[in-house]
Amino acid sequence: MRHARALRVAFLISLASAGALGACLPGGSGGFLEPDRVDAGGLSLGDGSATGPRKDVDLGDPFALDGLLPAHGPFSGRTRAQASGRGFSPDMQVFVGGVEVTREALFATSPTRLALEVPPGKPGPAEVRVRNRATAQERSLTEGYFYDAFVVRPDTGATSGGTRVVIEGSGTAFASGTTVTVGGKTCAEVTVTDATHVGCLTPEHTAGAKDVVVTTGGTSIQVREAFTYNDAVDGYRGGLSGGALSGRLRVLAFDAYTGAALAGGTVVAGGDLATAKLGRVTATGVVELNDPSLTGKVTVTVAAKCHQPLTFVDVPVDTVTVYLDPVLDISCAEGDPPSLGGGGGRFGGVIEGELVFPGGVEFRRAGWSGVPAPKRPTERMAAYVFFTTASPTARFELPDPVFAITPDSPGDAGYLFSVVGAPGNHSLYAVAGLEDRSETPPRFVPYVYGVVRGVGLGAKQRVVGADIFMNVVADHALSIAASPPAPTTRGPDRLVTQVAMSLGTGFATLPLGERITPLPTSAPVSLVGLPSLDGAVATESYVVSARAVSGPREQLPASIVSRVRTNGAVSPLGIGGFLPVPVMVNPGAGVWDGKRLRFSTSAVATTADLVRATIASGNGLVTWTVIAPGATRDAPLPDLSALPGPDPLGLVRGAITSTVYVARIDGFDYARLRNGQLATGAWSAFGVDSLPGAY
Repeated sequence: MRHARALRVAFLISLASAGALGACLPGGSGGFLEPDRVDAGGLSLGDGSATGPRKDVDLGDPFALDGLLPAHGPFSGRTRAQASGRGFSPDMQVFVGGVEVTREALFATSPTRLALEVPPGKPGPAEVRVRNRATAQERSLTEGYFYDAFVVRPDTGATSGGTRVVIEGSGTAFASGTTVTVGGKTCAEVTVTDATHVGCLTPEHTAGAKDVVVTTGGTSIQVREAFTYNDAVDGYRGGLSGGALSGRLRVLAFDAYTGAALAGGTVVAGGDLATAKLGRVTATGVVELNDPSLTGKVTVTVAAKCHQPLTFVDVPVDTVTVYLDPVLDISCAEGDPPSLGGGGGRFGGVIEGELVFPGGVEFRRAGWSGVPAPKRPTERMAAYVFFTTASPTARFELPDPVFAITPDSPGDAGYLFSVVGAPGNHSLYAVAGLEDRSETPPRFVPYVYGVVRGVGLGAKQRVVGADIFMNVVADHALSIAASPPAPTTRGPDRLVTQVAMSLGTGFATLPLGERITPLPTSAPVSLVGLPSLDGAVATESYVVSARAVSGPREQLPASIVSRVRTNGAVSPLGIGGFLPVPVMVNPGAGVWDGKRLRFSTSAVATTADLVRATIASGNGLVTWTVIAPGATRDAPLPDLSALPGPDPLGLVRGAITSTVYVARIDGFDYARLRNGQLATGAWSAFGVDSLPGAY
């Protein structure tokens, strides 16, 4: 009942909004149904009738607050919400739970709508109050918003399950015996850290937002739509977990594409097959090995028919979860192929909103303030909306011109945009400037940025009102002085310096955020046209990367430093900490026996946290991935060709290409390794090289 009032308000508001609609990301099937729209006179009921316009209906108080949508969110705040009502002006104040929403997190887009970012608050119902500064009028809803008692991180994951989540509570009493359900299904591997933190592995489920319930001692806490399932593989599935290794090892093995258990797969505990402990994966995807020798650290290898083998060297914990990529070869097809859900697409949704420039008068949209008029006939004013990326080293790519928002685009308070995205919670940013498509490559000069955070999107859903306030000026410059490793005869021979901007948990790639200079070099590199870190992005930072690479295609060998954060106060910004380029010894240029990994690096003061080696065979058909702690330079490996059974579980005989990375990861703990940390985008620095050979 505590949600009743808020949910009633949310329901009434949702009736006046566009409903959930079908969408499909590129590669899938399906489409959108055109929603019933709210016209100038009233609300369509979807049956040909309408609620207005009617002159004989009393609309009530001309200054009113109807409610917030969504009507609830985590105690930590930063939920993007929309207040609906009547009589709103551009000079409004909003208070949630007695805390005022800052000016930077609030703007009125129409007389009936306010967009805001909810501040942090105490779990439970909270009063929502609006105030017109000019008239001092106030309206409030006693329980207009509900602060949830916990937040789930990450809040999205794959439909196949296996996402390692951490639930952070406020005023909770999590303890031994606490259980967690997601969408009514039990969460596995529940681990209670303290009274406010509990972790678990999500169960398999259908796409969409699901309720999460945490139960301790008969008392349950429920948060609506706290976790969203999507069909994209996420970086939190798989890795190392559990307590210290002490005689018992538990391995969970699944297919990375389908999430199905790798029944019949082989688990090898040990680096030497002659003395290793072997186990078979059960129909549930689990195998347990119990032996006194499994104490301290052990090398764990998982191999399965028609799947890419994976090895973790020196595992110090008792639980290993792996998701093996399938071998994409016709010989692996058996019987009918698995159903991929009709068209095999990933269902997503559409986010709609307006780019709102400052300077509008009483809800009449302003011009493109901050963007100069074109000077050449081939130039035009244009803006584009982007999703944040997972890596700060992602390249900025100018979209197709058909997606441009221009001064001629429709809109009320601003200029309409529409983007398609996967289910989840998103931060978006927009860039407005001058573009010239007559040049090759096309030229785009940014002048104004805008951001919007916390846009929740479900499968087959259309979200409206995700307005972006264009108030961040691209007037900043940053000077960067990198100290890359000395080039060798093989390279690296050039330095790529790049700047992105943090935006929540993701990154915004920037149009003028990259420069390339030849090595050796000691001169600082200047990057201009960066967004100024104030207003809506005052709490964000620049994220700098420097890549010492080889050749115009940025090939190996390479040494890269990334994720260096700065607010721009120090100039030039020094970039050091480059890791040495590793030199592969075994496998080498000769024939490899598959029983040992060994490489060398030059002696440097900086240390690595992680080693990732890949041995690709059969022109990339089968690749063996080996993961090890950063100090590892020599590791014995089990001979996969000698594993028992009728099916080959290892590499293809013939030519191979071996690649080794040494990486540094901020806040890294090998005992808590996650699959997402195996990608270069998660590393703050790494050195890499490769070598051809034979197997």
